[in-house]
Amino acid sequence: MDGVKIYTTDGCPHCARLRDDLREKGVQFQEFSVSRDKNALREAKEVYGADRVPVLVEGEKVTIGYLGGPG
Repeated sequence: MDGVKIYTTDGCPHCARLRDDLREKGVQFQEFSVSRDKNALREAKEVYGADRVPVLVEGEKVTIGYLGGPG
């Protein structure tokens, strides 16, 4: 996976799970905190249509929310 981005917020257990799962799989990613970065919040909402976190962007594929599981 090239160009993986995740949008997270502080204290979000689903965000932590996504981050851990990506690291476990050896996937490099850029992380943007919507709780600390207003531009990241705007981008997650306006560009990706997110109404919650985490937001996982893999090229053209966007996944909003994360519960973990096999992958």
